[in-house]
Amino acid sequence: MPNFIQRAYPRKALQTPIRYMVSDSSQFRSTRTINFSMGGLCFETDQKLAPETEVCVVMDNYAPGISGPERYRSYLTRVRWNQPHSVPSKDIFFAGTQIMACSHDVFISSGEEPCHICDLCGAVMQECLIECTEENAQLCGPCHRHYRTIPEGQISKCVERFLIGNVV
Repeated sequence: MPNFIQRAYPRKALQTPIRYMVSDSSQFRSTRTINFSMGGLCFETDQKLAPETEVCVVMDNYAPGISGPERYRSYLTRVRWNQPHSVPSKDIFFAGTQIMACSHDVFISSGEEPCHICDLCGAVMQECLIECTEENAQLCGPCHRHYRTIPEGQISKCVERFLIGNVV
């Protein structure tokens, strides 16, 4: 029996530019990801981050129409582990983070702004940015624009029922 916890999602190697900001800071730092999974991100950092630290990660290559981490602009993550780079002469660490929330906007958890989750993609957004459909499904901007491209008819009615939770 292995002495380690199995990952919930497989990792995929991906080196893409990002910016990150630690919760007790007001400045973004530039770096790159090492790999990602549906549940987390691993990235390089020039500082040792303590476990349980909240980090806002912003994707520089934001592209909402693709799969992968670039589909959201930002992620609210929590550091799960931090280890030094294998080359001891460099002050570089790898931070493994768990994704807590994602957003199409730059997400900074202040606790003061009421937030809502998009009914289609699950992105966190400020309540003032919600766009509602005719049946009151609450969508983020990119999902609402995508929803509006669905032609009127039976498919659009089925999607609407799915979004509001009435699928019976």
